[in-house]
Amino acid sequence: MIRTFSWITLCLSVCFGCQSYVDGAKRTFGEVTDDAQITAVVKVRLLNDPEVKGLRINVTTVRGVVTLEGRVPSDYAREKAIRITRETGSVVDVEDRMTVVE
Repeated sequence: MIRTFSWITLCLSVCFGCQSYVDGAKRTFGEVTDDAQITAVVKVRLLNDPEVKGLRINVTTVRGVVTLEGRVPSDYAREKAIRITRETGSVVDVEDRMTVVE
């Protein structure tokens, strides 16, 4: 499990390592990799939770602020996804853009 998680984190870091902000503001390589790592950790934690069912949740991170977008099966799953995200290290804030679809 740890080996798979490390591999996923590395792949996501490489994939997101060259992006910059749309408004022209630049991030350092360290900021980009930190955000990619936060995104990877949050996504894995959401995928591993049977109540949240993280496959339908898109996770993006910009300077430690995590945005959750997508569909969740209940209000409980929405709150749990937010709680899981907030409990993840280095997360500064969480933006909730999820919709409950029963």
